[in-house]
Parts: sequence; C-alpha cells; structure tokens
Amino acid sequence: MSKIMETELNKEPFHILVLDDEHSIRWVLERTLSQAGYIPHLAADAPEARQQLRKNAIRLALVDINLPGLDGLSFTREILQEYPYLLTIVMTGQSTMYNTVEAMKAGAFDYVAKPFNIDEIEELVKSALRVPLLTSESNGLKKVKVANDLLTGQSKVMRDLYKAIGRVAATDLTVLIQGESGTGKELIARSIHQHSLRASQPFVAINCAAIPSELMESELFGHEKGAFTGATERKRGKLELASQGTLFLDEIGDMPMRLQSKLLRVLQEKQFERLGGHELITTDMRVIAATHQNLENLINKSQFRKDLYYRLNVFPVDIAPLRERREDIPVLVDHFLQKGSKEMAVGRKAVAPDALNVLARFGWPGNIRELENTVKSLMITNVTGTITLDSLPKNLFKSQPLADSEETLEDLAERKLEILVRDAVELDKDSLMADVLPQLERPLLRLLLEKTKWNQQKSAKILGINRNTLRKKIETLGLKDQRGLQK
Repeated sequence: MSKIMETELNKEPFHILVLDDEHSIRWVLERTLSQAGYIPHLAADAPEARQQLRKNAIRLALVDINLPGLDGLSFTREILQEYPYLLTIVMTGQSTMYNTVEAMKAGAFDYVAKPFNIDEIEELVKSALRVPLLTSESNGLKKVKVANDLLTGQSKVMRDLYKAIGRVAATDLTVLIQGESGTGKELIARSIHQHSLRASQPFVAINCAAIPSELMESELFGHEKGAFTGATERKRGKLELASQGTLFLDEIGDMPMRLQSKLLRVLQEKQFERLGGHELITTDMRVIAATHQNLENLINKSQFRKDLYYRLNVFPVDIAPLRERREDIPVLVDHFLQKGSKEMAVGRKAVAPDALNVLARFGWPGNIRELENTVKSLMITNVTGTITLDSLPKNLFKSQPLADSEETLEDLAERKLEILVRDAVELDKDSLMADVLPQLERPLLRLLLEKTKWNQQKSAKILGINRNTLRKKIETLGLKDQRGLQK
C-alpha cells in the first residue's frame, strides 16, 4: 500500500508540497497551510520537489510556473507520469490564456494567478482534497506552441473559460459554443484546436449562415464531376478536408433541417458520400459547433433536431457578452491599441482615463468585434497620441437597448438568473426568492416612480396594485424621492 493511501485511510493530516523559487511565497504558504492543519513541504526548484515527493506521502502540490531550470508546467507533466494520484494547483504571476490552458492540459486541478488571496488558496486546497484518490494513467499530452493568445481578459469569467478550454482541448469531445455575435466564438474554437493533439492538422471552418442552403450540401460533403449542372470536376467537401483535424460549424442554428439529418448521420457513423458519388468516405474529425441562437428554443419551434443538439452539446461552452465582464474592457482596449499599431502602421496611442471610463460603461451590443473596430477607428481619426473624451463617437454616450433585438425580457432575466441559481445550489442557500425579488422589484419601481414624478397613485395603477401595497414596497425596498435632494 502506498504512503498516500495509508494517509487517507488513517485520516492523517494531508501532506502538501509548495514549489516556488520565491522565499516569501514559500513562507506565507507554509504558515497558512500549517494553521489550516496540513503538513507543508517546501521546495525551491524541481530537484528539491522530487526529493520531497519521494520522502513524503504528498497528496497535493502548489506549483509555480516560473521556476529556475525546469518550468512548472513541464514539471507538472513529468511528475504526473510517476505520481498519477497527485493533485496540482498551478501558480503564476503571468495570468494569460496560454498559461491557463496549458496548466489544465498538463493535468492541474486548478490555476491561480499571483498575487493571490490567501482565502482563495485555502478554498482551492479544500476543494482539491475533496477529490477521491485515483490512480488513473497520465494522458501523455504534448505541449503545443501558440505564438500569441487568441483571447484576452483577466476577469473570473474569462479565467474560467481558459480553464474550460484547457480541459476540453486535451480530449476529442464535441464542443458546442454559445454566445452573442461578436463574443469571439471562432477564437475559442481555434484555441481549442491549437491546444489539442490535432493542432498540426487542418482547422476547417464553415459558416452555416453565410452559405445559401442550395450550396451548403456541396460545401460540406463535396461532389463528383457531373453531380449537378456546373459540377465540372470533383470537389472535396469540408468534412473530407477536416479529416484528422477539426471541423468548425459556425452558426449551426442556421443549418437547414435536411442537412441536419445528414450531419447527424456523419457524426454517428463517421462516414459519408460525396454528392453524385457512391464511395463511402471515412472521416476522423473533431467537431466544434457555435451559435448565437438559443438552440432549445429552436427545438421547441421544430427548427432544430433534438438528437443533433444532444450529439453536439457534449461539452457546452457559454461565453458571456462583453457587458457582463466590463473589467476586461481596459485590457481589451490596450490589446487592440497594440494590435492596431502593428497592423495599420500607426504610432501607439493612449486613451485618456475619462474616455476609458466611457468605453468601459458602454453596453457594446456588438461585443468584442464592435469594441475592436471602434478602437481601430479612433486610432485613425485621432492625430494626437491620446484618445480623449471629445474624440469618442456620440453613440457611446447614449443608453443601450437590449444587445439582441430578438432577446425578450424573459430571455435576459433567465440568462442573468442562471448565475444566481447555480450559486444558490452550490452554496445550498435557503433564501433565494427573498434575495432575488428585491433585485427585480427595486429597479422597476424606481424607474416607474421617476417617470411619473413620484405620482404614487398613477404608478400603482400602471403596476396593477393598490396604493397601500405600493407604499409598503417603497418602504421595504428603501426607495426615496431624490428630487428634493438634487435641488
């Protein structure tokens, strides 16, 4: 029986390795872990860490990426070959998409950026140690070099997205990416491909909304010479071109029902025929699909096959619109300034703080794509080195409607409430209704009262409630008439 198994069976304190070349980090983590009831073991480099692993029944390792000699990611890959039961949390001062994805691929349990919060470390350690002891084999992944990060952002939403990319890239699972137009769905698909074992093979994309339905079948399946008028030679389709690589089906919600059936058959059987042909062609491809539409709504309207949806939605990835991760906007603006300077051969521009605040507050219905185009335009129109408040387009100062004109209030509420419901379930809350209702009622009543100049009788009538009920709600919700205070 191994030392680690004996530790778990006997319920002894967990042994935790801290691998970091900074003495201050080792000192802080040693004391934090000791106070929490764990037994820490310290190492400044990979050889010291290996010694600690050989001598002690270590269950979890906190590993810094930037180490002298062998880097933390390479160490994690190597050590998991010998200690497949070992849990790892990767630490780094360079929180990039590439590092996060590579950490997840290497087999890390999680990833944390420096400077980290001690409470965050403690929670991560607790979560990791709840994982049952397993002795699974290492996945033997190779490192794929990517020149630049394809996605930018440091918000929790984006960090969670990077982790998801890292986890799914190491597999061959079918991925369904859902998000509004302009959120970067194709960038996510390309990132998954570039970090996968198929990275050296083709990434073949097809936009199901951009190709006429009568041409879509030929684009997907290819055709033989003489298959139809104008087919003067054999053509290989996207399914064939993507073999051994990745097929990206963008805007899958726009695919005609007839082709959905044929695509489902290909996904099930891994075989197809060119139009006008009889030869069965075998394909080995990874499929990633994306859409800005709600496929479940399309299923209810009989516009999308339920069986195809289940086949595609093996690993769902939901990307949040830019307005839900506003903290990323300054980072994105800086990224686009650098990118634009290189692409357009113009001098590097800066953005004045008050102008940046306006950019961060704007709703960006076109999401990242709209932000990038706006920044590039500002770089051209501004002759000075600084983009000022006066330089900004007037539309940036206007309030924004719902980002998607087809999105109902119910759709928006459901999307917002999904996060609250998920957190309530995970945290086992018992007062969700009491928490949510005031958040819905307060803005409704405040806006209405302001619009009616605090005419409670009129407001109550519009709401369909009596005046006394409205008064009680105003008091309970803490609403106040601000008109007198503003004079």
